[in-house]
Amino acid sequence: MSSNSDLSQLQARIDAMGPWFYDIDLGNGLRTHSKVAATHDDIHVTRREMVARAARNHFGDRIGQIKALDVGCHEGYFSFLLKELGVSSVHGADLRSDSLQKAEALAGIAGHDSMEWTCCNCEELDQYVKGSHELCLCVGLLYHLENPIRCLRQVAARCSEMMILETQVCDEIQGQTEWGRQECRMPYQGGFALIDETCFDDNPETGASPLALCPSPNALETILKALGFRSVEVVEPPAEGNEQMLRGKRVVMAAIR
Repeated sequence: MSSNSDLSQLQARIDAMGPWFYDIDLGNGLRTHSKVAATHDDIHVTRREMVARAARNHFGDRIGQIKALDVGCHEGYFSFLLKELGVSSVHGADLRSDSLQKAEALAGIAGHDSMEWTCCNCEELDQYVKGSHELCLCVGLLYHLENPIRCLRQVAARCSEMMILETQVCDEIQGQTEWGRQECRMPYQGGFALIDETCFDDNPETGASPLALCPSPNALETILKALGFRSVEVVEPPAEGNEQMLRGKRVVMAAIR
């Protein structure tokens, strides 16, 4: 057990690495302090509860034997959640090296020696992350991407059993469009809303490009099933959860091979 003096020094080191986007509890009273807790804390807490419940429900007692990949891991908030759940090995990948350096430093402070960190664009995951993982996370990422289908395809190729996906979603669209000639009609399989995130320039929570495609729920389900997941379910939010989750403007989906 570390002394109070040692813990104070570690907490000072953590604070000096800020500002932090997430509140991350490392145990022994050590934690990060979120710069956005006043306005965003409930979404983080709600997502945490939903991801943990989905993973526990599927893997049960096997969770200690699986490997996990956290794509768009940021500072490691959900990567550390997976370690709390007992996942044996966690690999986090993110576009921004500054965020990964924070995550790696926290892993060292927490004594987690089975965590790995890779700096890469999630749309080029195949060049950096090899092997398969029983559980893949894709939380708070898709709606910041220029090519979300490519990202999902890359994550799916590394997922042997379950993907948990969380994203902002756009309103559903239904209908048909002409396809090649007037008489040929193709039905919509959901849709994407084009978002310009230029107003968030140099924000570590955005994607590699300011252009992003925000999916609808039907589009996500269609894509995941096309990528080989036999079951795709929407995870129910807790009764007192984030208001966007409760209104269906954000969703957590659990996709099973």
